[in-house]
Amino acid sequence: MSSLSNNAIATLIKNQTHGNDTSYCPVLQVLKVLPVNNSQGTSAERYRVILSDGVHLAQGMFATQHNHRIREKEVTDLSLIRISDYMTNVVQDKSLVIVLGFEIVNPHPGHKIGSPVDIGKVNSGGGGGGVVPQVKPMYGNNNNNVKAEKSYSNPYANNNNNNNNNNSNPYAQSSAPIIRTNNASSSSITPIANLNMYQNRWTIKARITSKGDIRHWSNAKGDGSLFSIDLLDSSQTDVRATFFKEAVDKFHPILQVDKVYTCSGGRLKAANQQYNTCKSAFEITFDQNSEIREEQDTGEISQQNYEFCPIVDLESIDPGKMVDVIGVVKAMSEPSTIVSKKTGKEIIKAEMVLVDDSGAEVNCTVWGDRATGAVQEFADCPVVALRRARVSDFGGRTLSAAGGSGGIMIRPRVEEVQRVQRWWDAGGSGGVTKSLSTSRTAGRFPAFEERKVVAAIKDEHLGQSGDDKPDWVSFKATFSFIKSDKEGGAWYTACPNTEEPCKNRYKVAQMGDGSYHCERCGQTYQNCVRRFIFSATVADDSSTTWVSVFDDQAKALFGEAVTADAVFEAMNEQGQDAYDAHFTKANFTDWIITCKVKQEMNQDEMRVKSSIQSIHPMDYAKEGRSLMKGILAMQ
Repeated sequence: MSSLSNNAIATLIKNQTHGNDTSYCPVLQVLKVLPVNNSQGTSAERYRVILSDGVHLAQGMFATQHNHRIREKEVTDLSLIRISDYMTNVVQDKSLVIVLGFEIVNPHPGHKIGSPVDIGKVNSGGGGGGVVPQVKPMYGNNNNNVKAEKSYSNPYANNNNNNNNNNSNPYAQSSAPIIRTNNASSSSITPIANLNMYQNRWTIKARITSKGDIRHWSNAKGDGSLFSIDLLDSSQTDVRATFFKEAVDKFHPILQVDKVYTCSGGRLKAANQQYNTCKSAFEITFDQNSEIREEQDTGEISQQNYEFCPIVDLESIDPGKMVDVIGVVKAMSEPSTIVSKKTGKEIIKAEMVLVDDSGAEVNCTVWGDRATGAVQEFADCPVVALRRARVSDFGGRTLSAAGGSGGIMIRPRVEEVQRVQRWWDAGGSGGVTKSLSTSRTAGRFPAFEERKVVAAIKDEHLGQSGDDKPDWVSFKATFSFIKSDKEGGAWYTACPNTEEPCKNRYKVAQMGDGSYHCERCGQTYQNCVRRFIFSATVADDSSTTWVSVFDDQAKALFGEAVTADAVFEAMNEQGQDAYDAHFTKANFTDWIITCKVKQEMNQDEMRVKSSIQSIHPMDYAKEGRSLMKGILAMQ
């Protein structure tokens, strides 16, 4: 028995976790490895093990990250292993060793070493006789007509059912990998990095680094609300926690970003890596019975854990990746709304231009409540840090800020803030930077250095990349001609339904009786809503190009009060001159224009089409200052 570690089983059960002595790595023999009987039809795979030190034996489980090693017969019955990481849980008065890390010492020794007895029987005064206990099916009698989750006790499941069955099984698994934890003492803190599905008690102490907005849902099962927070502890690991329904009302008003709390009484489940970007492999769900208490901030927990990427390096980052970025807010657009294709609801957004000392700038979209007051919040060009912003290739390279109040932090307590601020103050604010973004949204005023000339559409072959993605270009130009002679007027008739799916956008056809039918919503109406659509030419000193003008841009051109319906009524009441007056007044006016340029099929011919996405009236004083600034930067 010299090949096995003396008294190892008793030491594992006494020490509870490997963290007490990381140098202790005992060699044990695997007497039996058996899969947990998965009679509930779940997709989880787990393996039970009986471990021996030659004198004593104990039951345990292999952590699921080692499943492939068991399937590939790397470890089998009678193998010798060296345990490098473990924890011991007490389940129904029985000690269960969870093997978290191990290495193979001898895969095939060929015989059982010693005559080990069950240490549980030894500790309770019973005999053992050196016989390896019979391994019972994980879910008892599979012929039992009662459902397994109601017939057998499951220490890993959130099971509130009373269980009077004497064949309770301490290894049974619920249909979902979720456990209900119990409240832990505040004096016993578990690092977030050490949370795992085999614990049934924990308390974490962490700082809230992000707090999301309350979201509501409604479906066939009822209505509800939720919000999420990100928690970071001194192990530099963060975890996502979510609150539902009653817990939203209880905790959302009191939890604050950058405060430190102790938290217990939640449920753990595997993190959805598609939406959760925290480092922990788990997520936490808290309910109204959870305990969360604010603690004194002693400074051992960082304000946030960043891994900053220079903006200039974003060109080499694959779309869809998450990055941390720090920079100065160079410009900020007014908030605007878009309609979500997934939910059909309006979403508020605003565009930020972020620049850093790498000499590059990038557009970043800010969402929700944060976008509403963004112009005022970022008015003084502060240094901000973006945590896990999503990289996109829509219009060059762009970023989408993470939701919640922690996705963007103004002047966080990190040393990079001083470095970027010094660069900005020393001349970065007036320097020429490389823009990684070519896309422009309707609300943001294009900065002077971002603009091109009209001739760039042809000279740079914009819209002809062949990948079905548009190009975007901004320039200062003059309307030289507006085509207003469309039969019936420079508009189309749209559905009067203001709700989804139409929202006054889709075209309706006039019927013989004068009513209007909408194929989109399938309804017939007695009236319609008219929306501008017409073509025009714009020109600067480099070239002239045709552009398409739509309703929102036309109202900016004519004045917000001038709607297509109002022009239609004026034409009917006052004649053609009332109609022409609006177009005549708008002609030969100067604007800052942003266009989407894309190649489209028109009458069996591919043509480049430029559509105005935003127009801003010329501010000649501001334009003069921008010209002077540009001239000085060239010297």
